[in-house]
Amino acid sequence: MQLNSLTLRAGLAVVSLAQVAIVVATLVALSVYGQDFAPLAVAIATGLLLTAAAAFLVHRRFQALKEASRRLSLLAEMNVQVNREILLNEDIELIYRTILNYLFSVFDTATTGSILILGEDGRLTFAASRGFTEEFVGKFQLRLEDSFLYQITKGEIQEARLITRDDFARIETVFKPGQWDYQTVISAPLFVGDRLFGLLNLDSPVSGTYDAQDVEIVERFRTQIEIGLLARERYTTNIKRYQVDALTGLLTRRYFEDLFKLSLDRATRHQDCFVIALFDVDELKYVNDTFGHLAGDQMLLSVANVLRASCRNSDIIGRLGGDEFIASYHLTDIKAMEKNIANIRNRLRARTTRLGDTEHRLSFSYGLASFPEDGADQDTLIAAADKRLYAMKSASR
Repeated sequence: MQLNSLTLRAGLAVVSLAQVAIVVATLVALSVYGQDFAPLAVAIATGLLLTAAAAFLVHRRFQALKEASRRLSLLAEMNVQVNREILLNEDIELIYRTILNYLFSVFDTATTGSILILGEDGRLTFAASRGFTEEFVGKFQLRLEDSFLYQITKGEIQEARLITRDDFARIETVFKPGQWDYQTVISAPLFVGDRLFGLLNLDSPVSGTYDAQDVEIVERFRTQIEIGLLARERYTTNIKRYQVDALTGLLTRRYFEDLFKLSLDRATRHQDCFVIALFDVDELKYVNDTFGHLAGDQMLLSVANVLRASCRNSDIIGRLGGDEFIASYHLTDIKAMEKNIANIRNRLRARTTRLGDTEHRLSFSYGLASFPEDGADQDTLIAAADKRLYAMKSASR
């Protein structure tokens, strides 16, 4: 690109010098030869006009190359920054706004633009926008089938497309006059894996604002966005697997232990008290063997939901594995929690829960330990709670 720019600059300079030389030579010839030189002067003037036209075309080409170079440079910068934002920033709305801001820095002729996200109901809503009123953005909901890109491709959405005034004349639009009066639009799909995630749009009310080269730039950019979004989704999925138990929705054992360590450190520094509780679902093996593992899963989920409902925002609860749960109740004492959990257990046992085709009374055994009375570290506290849990189970047999 740099070589082409230098070549064009040199070409413009040569053309300009040639024009000056021709003008000087013509004036000298007219002064010496008079009217006899007139036909030749006309020919020279024609040549000057042609060279001026050539110079103009060369200048236009130079400006186009210069603009293309600017856009490609910005595109390279965007790819790095946007993918960095996608992977490192937890605020997804900020990520969408960043993507749109970069696009507007490349396409400074765009008047409005948007990133639309496809919901599970098949409707597109704004994730980020430029140039639209808050009222329009807030009320906007569009079926995918009514989008310009869907209609122009007859549902075969694969890549960025340039939609022109002629295209708008032959597609149906659900927008009222004045809502979307645009003559040129670039619309690009955003895929995450094989799933259509949303649409990226740049709009202009002026016909011919964008061309095939602009579409190519948007196409390059959206493929980079897709790579980043896919990496983010996989990363988020892995984080969720680490943090959340797939069956019950409670914390996983590993994530609970990480959070509990932080809570223990904070309680030690501030001399706070808390209670740790171990829970064991009663008769899970019997339900699994008699009614099947699906009924056993329903049993675990039902007990988990009851225990989760008893927790405050400051408490943490997780699944240790199998039929065991663990919770940490902050800023409370063991006597208060003993009464609270006993009431929860009694209410649970007083009603029946449908497991598959049968009604069953659910129950759990539990053991409590208090910080700092029963221990000052995780292992000691869990051992104390486990001992009391075992004592309760033994007493109920």
